[in-house]
Amino acid sequence: MPRGALVGNNREPIVNPDETMDRLGRTLRIIQKKHGHRAASDDVFLSWVAARACPGAGRVLDLGSGKGTVAMLLLRCLSRCRVIGVEALEVSHDLARRNAVLNGLENRYEPRLGDLRDPSVLAGEPPFDLVTGAPPFMPLGSGTLPRDAQRAASRFEMRGGAREYADAAARHLAPNGKVVLLMDGLDRSRSKAEEAFASVGLFPRLIVAVMPRPCRPPVYWILAADREPGGVIEESVSMRPELGSSWSQEYDAIRKKMDLPA
Repeated sequence: MPRGALVGNNREPIVNPDETMDRLGRTLRIIQKKHGHRAASDDVFLSWVAARACPGAGRVLDLGSGKGTVAMLLLRCLSRCRVIGVEALEVSHDLARRNAVLNGLENRYEPRLGDLRDPSVLAGEPPFDLVTGAPPFMPLGSGTLPRDAQRAASRFEMRGGAREYADAAARHLAPNGKVVLLMDGLDRSRSKAEEAFASVGLFPRLIVAVMPRPCRPPVYWILAADREPGGVIEESVSMRPELGSSWSQEYDAIRKKMDLPA
């Protein structure tokens, strides 16, 4: 595919042989790598908590925006918002650009290629009402890097982790804005996020533990924070009931809220 090309001769977004085009929601489609980092439940939960935390958001910043999954889910859920997505990996940024075209969201979603640690990427931008992100959680050297660049970047702190995400969020956050980060289910990942927020003067207001089934260890922690100290609400949600393969009632309700297929 030529550099910068978004659509083919028939004006449809280009889908390369190593990619698939899949349903993301009832009205959304997504182009993603067959063997790369693919849309999953973490995108759904991050978008859901973010929409709850700031339902009136007009300006949204999505850090590590990847192929645009969270940005597009938020655009469908929050009718007023516009999203700027910062992504350092060129292959993911290219997918995000094509996914914006595929879903007719070019006027509301602007993918930007750049490192979230670099202030110049967002130079001149007004502050944002809502900032989202899913920081990688494994320090370099703590495991074997996946061969796929997308998978490696989603797991390993190649360009920083929770602290760098929190720092970027705080730099660009409106005074009454909200920051929502999703972390891996390990307890130390939650602690990393809490410490990162504290280092930039942000205070958790909502912490959601996402469990595969009731009484199982969390697979994700989602933390919503702002600049005002106060009480913290802690919640949990299970993806499936104790027995069976169906979605739990609570996750089924979340999926409907986020306009996902049954």
